[in-house]
Amino acid sequence: MILRFHILYTIFFFCFVNSVLAQKKDDQESSKKIIVKAFAKPDTILLRWAVTDKYAWKYSNQYGFVVERTTVLRDGKPLLNPEKIIISGDTIKPRPVEDWKDFVEKNDMAAIAAQAIYGESFQVNNNENENELLKVFYESEELDQRFSFSLFAIDQDFEVAQYAGLGYIDTNVKENEKYIYNIKSAIPKKRMDIEPSGVYISPKDIEELPKPMDFFGYFFKNSFVLVWEYDQLLPFYTGYNLERSEDGKIFKKVNEVPITKLADTPYSGVSYTDSIPEFRKKYWYRIVGINYFGEKSPSSNPVELIGFKEIRTEPVFSSTNIISEKEVELEWTFSKEEQWKLKKFELLRAEKAVGPYKSVIDSISPEQNKISYSPLSDINYFKVKAHGKNQDFKESPPTMIQPIDSIPPNKPQGLNGVIDTLGIVTLTWNKNTEFDLKGYDILRAYRKGQEFTKLNKANLINESYIDSIDITSFDKAVYYRLIALDNRYNESIPSDTLVLVKPDRVPPTSPVFKTYEIKDGKVALSWINSSVDDWNSTVVYRAEANDTLINPWKKVFETKIDSVTNFIDDKTNSGKKYNYTLITVDQSGLESPPSPMITLDLPGKLVKPGVKGLYATVDRENKFIQLTWRLNPEKVVELQIYRKTAEVPFTLYKRIAPSERGWIDQNLVPNTTYTYAFKVIFDDGSISEWKEIEIVY
Repeated sequence: MILRFHILYTIFFFCFVNSVLAQKKDDQESSKKIIVKAFAKPDTILLRWAVTDKYAWKYSNQYGFVVERTTVLRDGKPLLNPEKIIISGDTIKPRPVEDWKDFVEKNDMAAIAAQAIYGESFQVNNNENENELLKVFYESEELDQRFSFSLFAIDQDFEVAQYAGLGYIDTNVKENEKYIYNIKSAIPKKRMDIEPSGVYISPKDIEELPKPMDFFGYFFKNSFVLVWEYDQLLPFYTGYNLERSEDGKIFKKVNEVPITKLADTPYSGVSYTDSIPEFRKKYWYRIVGINYFGEKSPSSNPVELIGFKEIRTEPVFSSTNIISEKEVELEWTFSKEEQWKLKKFELLRAEKAVGPYKSVIDSISPEQNKISYSPLSDINYFKVKAHGKNQDFKESPPTMIQPIDSIPPNKPQGLNGVIDTLGIVTLTWNKNTEFDLKGYDILRAYRKGQEFTKLNKANLINESYIDSIDITSFDKAVYYRLIALDNRYNESIPSDTLVLVKPDRVPPTSPVFKTYEIKDGKVALSWINSSVDDWNSTVVYRAEANDTLINPWKKVFETKIDSVTNFIDDKTNSGKKYNYTLITVDQSGLESPPSPMITLDLPGKLVKPGVKGLYATVDRENKFIQLTWRLNPEKVVELQIYRKTAEVPFTLYKRIAPSERGWIDQNLVPNTTYTYAFKVIFDDGSISEWKEIEIVY
């Protein structure tokens, strides 16, 4: 028998890929089972089943299935002796290949199923010179294809399911009875043990199929795109028919094969693109769901769509006339052949050629090609936007309008600077906001009343400048000013004069601790300040005694009031050991050497429960490890994650908010064993028990 698989393979290739992925997932979750669905009609029960394993499917084609029916209720009353019969006769298997010949000529799904069951080859590679290991691999891949194609085909057509030995119609039923249908595999137990499955149903259990939902459409790139909800109705429908009407009354099917979702996506909907038979004409669309038994749903609510040709040419400015310093007249041209496609023009303006552009005049008539605009800024960029009747648009190239300008930039603000001990001066200032700003000039003097000298040769375009001075000269300070210039070389008035005192090179002496006390989990410190004349502040630093960081010291307090010589540290944790030191900062910013360090050991508290349900998922394909856990966030400040490998000991790796229940680590090296540890920090300073998990990546 010659089948049409070579044609249909291309048509359903993406369906095949999707089916294989779905099946592999199912195989991991539950293997070698029978899945059953049933559908009640008056005087009829329709049954559909499938197996979850490709080898179970292969042997089922050889040995078949047994359908057993047990009558358990009659007239609403349980039977004391349930009536059990085999309604399948011997076994239900795929029909002989001869029975398929006429069927496959008129049914594409039948051709796919028949090729999967009886076709000579489904192999991707037929090279006879491959080694035996590759042949085994290709044979397994071939069986995957046969299994996946077969399941797809029978899901689309209930009659094909019956031909394939995976469907049955029971017409010998009564409305006053209720049955249990058990589907059992006829494969010998010694070859394969398949878990049977059943369904409980009565002819009166007629299911009302839901109407397809969230159906809408829109015009896009000279086509209609129809979108509707798919995932929520997946238990009911395997595919859909899209119907189109020219009058809203008589609908005709658009698609040749049922529309299905061909890939696993994060979106729950599915879309279909339909070409437009005739533009500027109204069409109605609706969808109809098709269930596993070929039954059709009520049609969805129809949607109305009209297609318009998109605009292909763009408007172009033909002339600009500056009427005054504040007003300009703009004129543009547009293709007369495309004039009928227009809905309106819109004028856009920006302060830079690259934008962003904002609408300044909307709803300009399609017949209009000239307009005046005011007020103008120092620099203006304009575009004219042509809007089509179907929400498409084209924008003109920008044109620049610069009116007469004699206004200088504003006075520069925020001039600031520092001098280091080598005489390097770093100057910064706030950016001027003028759109026609060209740059800045920096000026310097060494004495009050001295004439300022320009330092830069070219205008500065950034808001910073590096200067160098002789730190050993007798001048105690250096003076700077800043001038801003626009594109027409209009100069601003100079900025306020910045006076920078040259730094000294002698650091101050260190302060010393006077007393310390630990009470109620807090550390009280007092000290004696440095005696230097240019004292500016005293700074308290703290570090955990066992901290593995390169620079564990953190500033916990600073005072610029010389009479303040004490500090209470209430940000400590019980059970921790801390080091404290002091430094003095003088008015030149020089720091003293650290004072002699003191080490304080705070009493510990009881360890509290930590995270629960710690679990790790390794995704080597996407190169990440996902950690999940459970945690009661009450009174929790943060969750700390530590990580180690064989070469690197535990180090603090991540701090997580209490509300989080998962985290992904992507900083990984293949073939490495990672150990993660979790510690919870509570608001009273206590910590949780230490929880670890080891993952081989």
